[in-house]
Amino acid sequence: MTTLAVRAREQAIERRFHALAQHADREVGEVAREIACEQVAERIGAPLSSEQTHALQVITGPECAGILIGPAGTGKGVVIDAAARAEQLTGRDTIGIAVAGSTAQRLGQDIPALAGQTLTLDALVARVEHGRMNVDPDTTIYLDEAGMVDTNRLEKLTEMVEQTGAKLVAVGDGAQLASIGAGGMFDRLTQTIPSTALSNVRRTLDPDEQKAWANLRAGRSDKAMAHYHAHGRLHMSDTRDQAVEHAVQNWAKLTETLPISEVALISDASNKEIGRMNARAQHHRAERGELGELEIPVPGTHYGVRQGDRIALIDQHHQAGQERIENGSRGEVLDVSMAGEVLVQFDVTGHQRTLAGEDLASLRLGYAQHIHRAQGATVTRTIVVTGGWQTSKEPAYVEASRARKGTDWFIARDELGTDGQDPDRIKTLAALMRRSNAQTPSLAHRELPDPDYGPGFHHPLTPSRSRLPGFARAIHRLATPDRAPDRSL
Repeated sequence: MTTLAVRAREQAIERRFHALAQHADREVGEVAREIACEQVAERIGAPLSSEQTHALQVITGPECAGILIGPAGTGKGVVIDAAARAEQLTGRDTIGIAVAGSTAQRLGQDIPALAGQTLTLDALVARVEHGRMNVDPDTTIYLDEAGMVDTNRLEKLTEMVEQTGAKLVAVGDGAQLASIGAGGMFDRLTQTIPSTALSNVRRTLDPDEQKAWANLRAGRSDKAMAHYHAHGRLHMSDTRDQAVEHAVQNWAKLTETLPISEVALISDASNKEIGRMNARAQHHRAERGELGELEIPVPGTHYGVRQGDRIALIDQHHQAGQERIENGSRGEVLDVSMAGEVLVQFDVTGHQRTLAGEDLASLRLGYAQHIHRAQGATVTRTIVVTGGWQTSKEPAYVEASRARKGTDWFIARDELGTDGQDPDRIKTLAALMRRSNAQTPSLAHRELPDPDYGPGFHHPLTPSRSRLPGFARAIHRLATPDRAPDRSL
């Protein structure tokens, strides 16, 4: 079921992409591509692979639209870096965008060619609309995590691209997290217009781990969980509370030797659970003597922050004359004062901000995070608490594919079996991970004619009732004063 407005937006997006995907003399040329490849190869210490080189050629072609599909860890960022450099060598401007502000900032960090040229999708559309930013036929826009873009935002973006004559390259993976609102158009577009895809996973070099990721992506979760169980990375506790505690203990042990930023602690449950995990992680760090003594309370939480704590913003931070800090940005507390001020340095931008008073309500500890905050990140190890009603295919794939050197899963028996000792609990977990929450656009479904509301339809209060559905005929009977009520109703 959909609405006419949503369906109209989907049709507009598809029409625009088809038009943009036609030959438009936007070819950058082989010389620019070769120079860009050499620059990126020098940066990463290795040449681009043949499939990356092919993908680069496709998305820097003569069209005003391109699509790059890539499963997690296949090196999409390397291709975008080379593509942006090639576009810049021909005198064009390049912009990187994403739905989430933290994702946009990370895009600028991971792709040097886009450094200082990234912002949210909403910000780009608004700035162009109000004349605060110039986008023209010599502009190329890279939309990261395009599978997470809802239909409403994508419609506004494609309208702006069409009006300005810019080029749009959508980058993503439909098998990862979907949009919050109505969506699914990225997958639809990859099936209806030319696109290019990467397949070789580079994030991890472990062939068994690569196979487990592929199995989760394809819905073969039973095989993936068999892999993790065989390698001792599927940890069962009796209750969810115990699973959370064991996960945080495992995180604490790993962070004794690895940087905290290299160990992702993830839950697919509620913010309340993530808050508990954060408080427990902070406790472990305090016991190790890694945090300052003075604690500043955080409004809306049961904990405070100390010098040395990892934090994340849950809202944008504005400061007059300074660049906005985006929702989801992560950083480290450099200092806290007796006056209740907290000095934070943010990871991606390196900017420092002092927060106090009401601004502290936008702070949360940043040791644990929800899976939506983790998509696009790369770390050394991942700790995941999962297995409840919210477990499904797309989050499981994203959770597994963040880490270069392995993922540990923490699950509660009482969520998988009636008595907590169900021998088929791993099969139950695998079944949950096969359940897809992917968005499907209405265009993927044929619009069926309605015989009751087709040509020749008459208003219920008109004499011609032969075409009316039963309910409308009943209304007509009740609304006709010279008829007795039909008791068959």
